[in-house]
Amino acid sequence: MKKAERTLLFLTILFLPTQLGRHFWPNFSFVYSLPIDYLSPILYFWDILALALWIVFLMSGKHINRLALIFFYFFMLTQAFSLVFNQDAIGVGLVRLEQYLIAGLFGIYIASLEKTEIKKIYLPLAIAVFGEAVLAILQFLKAGSVGFWILGERTFTLSTPGIARFDFYGEEFLRPYGTFPHPNVLAGFILVTLLFLPARKTVAILGGLILFLTVSRATLVAGFIPAMFILKSHGRKLVILIALLLLPILYIRYTSLLNFDSLALTRREELSVTAFSLWRQSPILGKGLNNFIPQGADLLLSGPSRFLQPVHNIFLLALSETGLIGLIGLISLIGYPVYKRKLLLIWGVIVFLGLFDHYFLTLPQGYRLLFLVWGLSMAMLE
Repeated sequence: MKKAERTLLFLTILFLPTQLGRHFWPNFSFVYSLPIDYLSPILYFWDILALALWIVFLMSGKHINRLALIFFYFFMLTQAFSLVFNQDAIGVGLVRLEQYLIAGLFGIYIASLEKTEIKKIYLPLAIAVFGEAVLAILQFLKAGSVGFWILGERTFTLSTPGIARFDFYGEEFLRPYGTFPHPNVLAGFILVTLLFLPARKTVAILGGLILFLTVSRATLVAGFIPAMFILKSHGRKLVILIALLLLPILYIRYTSLLNFDSLALTRREELSVTAFSLWRQSPILGKGLNNFIPQGADLLLSGPSRFLQPVHNIFLLALSETGLIGLIGLISLIGYPVYKRKLLLIWGVIVFLGLFDHYFLTLPQGYRLLFLVWGLSMAMLE
């Protein structure tokens, strides 16, 4: 049983950044006859690993972190409550509840580990970061996908409509995806994991390179600030020197928001306005978990087509979908470890990134990582 648990834990951490899965497409997964990934029930390979790990853990009779269990029950209750009086929202709401359930049980397992056992996650996580970094570099050099569909890598090239690009004085470069749905998610995953992995120079260097290649605006800022706190004097000077050398590229990336890439700001503003509009319609319960897109689709009009994505702010998303009750549940979940001063720097990064994107609540690698950090935080309280 111990060997099975060790093996499953290793594989669960190793495959955490992958998105290999089987999609199902019931009627509620379509908006304007378009299939929406966020609304589709998906059975991921990672889900099978996580559930197997939980079953083995229960069979072993080990101690369960009761405090983590209580906080997770409360969080799930506040999310599910939004569906009680929204009968039309139940289908897509159950999709998200199922995803949170599996990731949350994984988080409770991590929270139940002994402090001496936590180090078991470092090696597979370092391998995962290393693998994602190598894949991302190959994608950048090839300007397209490499062919690792078995890990969930999507098929794309630089000319694929809607693909993420970086325009540098008229020359376009692909922003690498790894096995993630978007370069911003890859960047967020790399940054958060690097913050709690023990120092490994090769992984840190490759991870830093990927953060640069993704040119994710929020993540670059989120990475620079912690570096000024955790690095020693010579390390801080090196980071500042690298930033100065890369200043021409960074200047274009950030100032582009004011000219040729202004649609990114316009869409985020529109999504935020839509979120407040939906919340005002149902301030206590919200419009239903995972229902931002179907409920707000008529309001999302910027750009050449409707931008059918959740609002790029996890707190506005929780407020619009699950109301004040759901927002309280989310703040309680992540607020307690912060209140107890556990992994403060990492939580600061997650909250900062969560103000500019939605993936910690909507995409598989995002909420898996969220519950991993939460589980580690709760384990430190035992």
